Amino acid sequence: MPKSRKRHGHPHHQAGGIPASQRTKGRIIWAILFSVFAIVLTFFAAGENVIALIVAAVVGAGIGYLIGKNMERAAS
Repeated sequence: MPKSRKRHGHPHHQAGGIPASQRTKGRIIWAILFSVFAIVLTFFAAGENVIALIVAAVVGAGIGYLIGKNMERAAS
């Protein structure tokens, strides 16, 4: 009898409740939502300053991406 039959098996890994394709979309959705929210807030605060709107969109997207990534990690 081969020795490999006496090895212990791997522990059972349960699949996450959220599919992988849906988890990656969460990051994008949160990034878009925070970006739009930051643009709206900056528009009311700074007016039509294009540079401020672009910076707010980039910062908002970054924050939204990080929040979405943390939520996906917590869900899995």
